[in-house]
Amino acid sequence: MKNIRLLSLLLAVVMLFSLSACSKFDSDYGKSDNESENKYANVKVPDIKSDDEVMPTFFDISLYDEENYSQIYLGKKYEYNFIYSGTELELPIKLSKLIDNGFSFIEGSNYNESTNIKAGKSLKVEMTDSFGKHLVVQFYNPSKSSVELSDAKIVKYIVSENNYLVSDSHFGQFFINGVSNDSAITDVIEYLGAPSHFYAVNENSYYLDYFLFSRDKRSKIRVYIDIDNDCVTSVEISKF
Repeated sequence: MKNIRLLSLLLAVVMLFSLSACSKFDSDYGKSDNESENKYANVKVPDIKSDDEVMPTFFDISLYDEENYSQIYLGKKYEYNFIYSGTELELPIKLSKLIDNGFSFIEGSNYNESTNIKAGKSLKVEMTDSFGKHLVVQFYNPSKSSVELSDAKIVKYIVSENNYLVSDSHFGQFFINGVSNDSAITDVIEYLGAPSHFYAVNENSYYLDYFLFSRDKRSKIRVYIDIDNDCVTSVEISKF
């Protein structure tokens, strides 16, 4: 019996030794890898990280990172000033107040005050004012159940066309914090400053986003511009 216990103890020691021999003890555990830290020590970070060649004509794009985002925000105290077809409009707004301002559903539209909007969804509807000028409005329902449009808030206005450029346009004159139908690109920058984000739709068309808040990118002013014709083609303004 004694020999059996001794043999068992010997086998246990051998197994322990073999397991420890399979992996080398890491004497550098918890220490930093200096080689990794210094890998890019001699790499010069460019002053301008965006490779866009058009926007530097209008503002300093060294303000932007690789995703073209800067730290420029309008701020929660920034007040929207939106005038459309001579009527000043607010955001967010209830449908009843928009109707009081002379707007109505377009004749033959598939939408009306009783149209349902699902929970957590948004819905864009084209409406018209008393002068026959169209305006696209976006309803949003943040609740957990469906509601009628009469109970949902309008959180965005979209002027899809600049009627100075489109002769048969149904859309009217707009004014957003100084930016209007006849604004040049330099006028946009003068009134709103450098944007929070810019994006090239194609080589001749861009949009500039001016975010209200740093964390919520839904609340913003968006201005579409035509580089060749130096003009504004469309505008959006939203506040969720």
